[in-house]
Amino acid sequence: MRMTPVVAVWTAALGLAGTSVFATLSDAVFVDATCRAKHWETVFTNEVPLRWNWATNAESATLGIVGMNGSFSTNVTTEVSNVVWQAFSSATPSAEDVYDLTLTFFNGSRAVIGVQTARLAVVIGAFGGTAVNAVAAGTAWSTVKDNAVLPYDALWSSSGTNATCAQVMIAKIGGVSQTNAFSDTAGYYGWKIRRGGWGYGTFDLKLTFAGMTNVWTAELTRLLDGTAFILR
Repeated sequence: MRMTPVVAVWTAALGLAGTSVFATLSDAVFVDATCRAKHWETVFTNEVPLRWNWATNAESATLGIVGMNGSFSTNVTTEVSNVVWQAFSSATPSAEDVYDLTLTFFNGSRAVIGVQTARLAVVIGAFGGTAVNAVAAGTAWSTVKDNAVLPYDALWSSSGTNATCAQVMIAKIGGVSQTNAFSDTAGYYGWKIRRGGWGYGTFDLKLTFAGMTNVWTAELTRLLDGTAFILR
């Protein structure tokens, strides 16, 4: 379920010998020639067209979309080859999320005969300007309040071309830990910190790539919701 980018093309009118030749360029269009997962997975509009190839001998299908902040599913028939998914109701998102999409095909006996999957991320920074905090020591960098979208990309390092897969490790100091492995080297991970069993406290994060010696680390703190009063 990938969208094919529009490629900027030449248009030229060629006449017979002795006539003039006219050539014009179309408007510039961004083309992701590397096909890196993070570019394909980023949502840039609140109405996302989803297209697929219908599985052979399938009579019906179910499209399921699961995100950190909610999920839903819908039935799809053979007469439909694409749907438009409204990822959020406003022009720009109020919260970030990572969605796993699964299209499951069934035959006439409701047996599964095919599955297509995709992952899409809603990142507020992809919608126009976004706030930039240049003070690395500020609390905005070290505090996490809501479910977080964690990007990863081996090409953040010049040696990234040697990477083969990614791994994100999250460990709560004095509590649970989790290791998430990915088969690609660029993409997004949705950290469901709310109602995800993490609780409150300080968390150590580590990003590594197989085939690379680089390690990215961060320490984040999740404070209790609400207002705290200290009486002396």
